[in-house]
Amino acid sequence: MPASFPHRYEVSLSWKDGDRSDISAGSRPPIGGGSPPEFDGQDPTRWSPEHLILAALGQCLMLTWISLNKRSAIPLKGWESTTSSTLDKTREGLVFTALAIKVRLTTAAERVDEARRLLDTAKKYCIIANALKTPVAMEFEVRAA
Repeated sequence: MPASFPHRYEVSLSWKDGDRSDISAGSRPPIGGGSPPEFDGQDPTRWSPEHLILAALGQCLMLTWISLNKRSAIPLKGWESTTSSTLDKTREGLVFTALAIKVRLTTAAERVDEARRLLDTAKKYCIIANALKTPVAMEFEVRAA
């Protein structure tokens, strides 16, 4: 049973050196953060805020679908997604001018249409997508296993 609302989350950030940081939350493993190469980041192996927001968006959609699917019990045989963005200069400053997710979901042949409808519902309830200023384009491919 989920916890009652409101839910509260906290993430800690500690500076390492240069543009490097460690991101942590409770007992979770730390994530190495830093600027991406596009912003003169010196360590391309570190997670940038731009990459983290895309990861959060993609994972949110998947976990929303999984949560909604608890009632329908559609067999999930595969999920692959790619989340992409365009960051550009606008009058308002630097803004994500495009955000997109492409999902390839695999399920039982007789449940393909139902899985697709549930993806549309997950899109509506994805917390991260709903929190963003730029609308998120979502493209779904549901295949039979």
